[in-house]
Amino acid sequence: ASSFPDGRSTHTMSSALSTMAVRGAASRCLQTAPRPVARAKLSSTPTVARPGVVSLLRRSEGDVFLVGTAHVSEKSGFLVRSVIDATNPRAVMVELCSERAVALKAQRSQERSSSGGGASSATGSPWEQMTRHYAADMAAGLEHAEAHGAVVVLGDRRQSETKRLAQDALARMGGLQGLMTNPAIQDGRVVAPLMSTWGRVMARLPREFAADPMSLMAGGMAGGGGGNTAEKLTQIFAEVLKDRALVREMVDIVGMVTPDLLEALLHSRDDFMFKKMNGELLASSNGGASVVVVGLAHMDGLEERWADKYGPGAVTSGLDVGGIFGS
Repeated sequence: ASSFPDGRSTHTMSSALSTMAVRGAASRCLQTAPRPVARAKLSSTPTVARPGVVSLLRRSEGDVFLVGTAHVSEKSGFLVRSVIDATNPRAVMVELCSERAVALKAQRSQERSSSGGGASSATGSPWEQMTRHYAADMAAGLEHAEAHGAVVVLGDRRQSETKRLAQDALARMGGLQGLMTNPAIQDGRVVAPLMSTWGRVMARLPREFAADPMSLMAGGMAGGGGGNTAEKLTQIFAEVLKDRALVREMVDIVGMVTPDLLEALLHSRDDFMFKKMNGELLASSNGGASVVVVGLAHMDGLEERWADKYGPGAVTSGLDVGGIFGS
């Protein structure tokens, strides 16, 4: 069996996660017993009520802990740090290319300089509040990997290439006009799944928010409500959407309307990152454990590819640390 660099068996991961200390979150993390899963499918039918956002991918050359995040979520940054602390990996792969990594490091440096090394201001324009924690997950992966002496692997395709492929997909679709005349929209096929997903989102919102979400969002975007209303609303939605079943439903909806765009933004990047996991990350981990940090939408595709290569039993999904999300 594979083990951590300090000799602990990877079977101890669930107990390690259950003791993780996460700043600003619940002190007790919920533990779900690891379970083998079959090949992941991009299906709108959830297999469990709240699938875990941390998965264990096994291989003889060293196990990989796959962490799914929401890019605007502050708590995702806490989770990434906690998983790295718990696993002490030899390598950490983040969903960044060199372009985005350089920009993120510059942004973080500027933020530290402008705040004098302290926390950023809780106020600001609605847009500043909404994006305050953008890429906190990737920044945590970069910075905490370096703090642990782990090799950092930039796992994503160049942003400029993804942008080109997405623009080509939109052009083939006929732009905005083509989108509006898309058969899935014209014949109403997309309406039922869209309303179902929206209903599930509404059901998970806090009671006071669900009563009139549109007014609250409009007020937050206009700077109403005082203080950091827009930031709070963004974080609420980030945690609500941090659900693999909801993400699958949204992926299905996008695929119904514009499969070419979905291929450019999601599936082809899954292919690229999976190759990185079995190339540069494998070499960098040198037989030890590694951590991979990706947006939640990439988890199914990476798990499916892993199961195809190493077998369904090599994927253990459901290392859910629900206490972190207060759910």
